[in-house]
Order: sequence, then structure tokens, then C-alpha cells
Amino acid sequence: MTHKNIPRNNSIDRRTVLGLLSGSLAALAGCSGGLSDSSDRGDGSAGPPEEQSDYIKETSIEIVENGRQLALEVAVTDEIEPSSVSIITESGREFVSDYFSPGETRTRLSLTEGEDSNEPLPRGQHTLYLRGDNVETKLPLELGTTFELEEVVPGSEYEEVGDDSLGVVLRNVGQRTGAAVRTIVNGENRDSDPFAPIKPDETGIVEFKFLLNDRVANCAKVEETTERAEKLTVEFLWSNPVVLTQTISYDNSKGCKKSLAGTPEEITEKSTETET
Repeated sequence: MTHKNIPRNNSIDRRTVLGLLSGSLAALAGCSGGLSDSSDRGDGSAGPPEEQSDYIKETSIEIVENGRQLALEVAVTDEIEPSSVSIITESGREFVSDYFSPGETRTRLSLTEGEDSNEPLPRGQHTLYLRGDNVETKLPLELGTTFELEEVVPGSEYEEVGDDSLGVVLRNVGQRTGAAVRTIVNGENRDSDPFAPIKPDETGIVEFKFLLNDRVANCAKVEETTERAEKLTVEFLWSNPVVLTQTISYDNSKGCKKSLAGTPEEITEKSTETET
């Protein structure tokens, strides 16, 4: 059994992804005194726990430990006496478990494992398992969502992005909040802020740092004026990546000047969901 000590005070990094699972847990309609059966909306999608469960009051994902770990905060109603809650992976492995102290109705479950690697919960259809006095409830735990490309902009147009960077604006068209974790340019990883959240029906911008930097040392060895298509990838924790090509114009006639040329083209790529 994996039990991680996750901080429970308010002094942690509060870059919280509030309500990240507001639509991510297909909870069961619970009634005290029995094991409840799984249910959904009839279309295979998971409903929010407050609509599906008598026991779960609130869930949210928070970034803790200086932004290096993710934790699922679970709050239950005060009508029950919970004892423990666990995440069971799709393969049946107990990923993490935590216990409620007497009178406690809120706890946190780590969504990353490994002291140094902080590997996130693998993708898949997992289970949130809540136990207590006369309570035993299993709730499908689904974290994936869908993102679509909105536009690509120079960083000079957004405060959140550096002037010499490129911003990819994405819309979350799914039912759950997702977290961007990595940017890749032409197959090479780039520095990026971890765990950038985008809520359902909202847009967010992901920064590709220094991609429009005008320093001569960062300029491609090309003719005085040319254009190159760059392949950009945004990866997420539990969702398929967004892959696109964006043409960048290089003007080396007076040092090095980079600018966006034309419109981006999204590439459809499906990643294979595996669990190790």
C-alpha cells in the first residue's frame, strides 16, 4: 500500500487547479450501508461527483511541494464517517491510499510517485475507492479531456508570454480540466512551466520560450530571407497532445529577425494509452 505524506496546510504553493475534476469523476449514486454500482450519463461520459454521489462533496487537484507534485484533494460530506480513500489503477494496482483522522472530512491523495521522478498517475480508467462506517463506494476516475488549437501568436501580444517567445492558444473542448506539461519543437524538449491548467470551455496559452529570439546566435543558418515550418507539440498529463506546424520567417539581412508567417496547421496524432 502506498501512503504519501502530502501537506495539508495552506502554506503550500497555491497554484491550484480548482475543480480540475469537477467533471472527471463518474461517481456512484450512494446510499449508506452498501457497495454502490458504477453509473454514467448514458453516453459513456463521467458526471461530476456532486451530481452522482451522496458522499463526495468536492474534489480538486492541487500543485504541491514547490510545484513538483500533484495531489487530488477529496472532501466528503459530514454525514458519514470515512476511514480511507484510494486510487486503484486500471490494472488493479493501488496507486495511493490515505486515511481520515476521526472527525476529518478532507484529505489528499498524491497523483505522482517517486521521490525524484514525480511520475504522474498513468493514463487510463481508474477508480476512486472510498471506505468508512457503513460506506463502501467505487467511483470511476477519468482525467482526460480534449484540446483544440485556437491560434499561434507572438509573445509580444500577451503579457503571460515573453516578447521573444511564441504562444500557442488552446481551447479545452472537453468536460475536464487538463494540464499542459511539456513543449516540444521539432522533436526536442523545450523548457516549459509544468502543470499549466486549462479548464473546460476556456482557453489557455502555452509558451514556447525563445522561439522568436532575435539574437544572432539563436538564428538558423539560412539565406538572408527564408521561411521554415517548425513542428510544435504541446503534451498534457492525461490527454492526447496537440501537434501543429507553424511557419517562421527568418530575415538575416540585418542581424536576425524572426516573425510568424501564415497560419498554423494542426496535425492529428493519436497517442497510445499504456500503463506500466
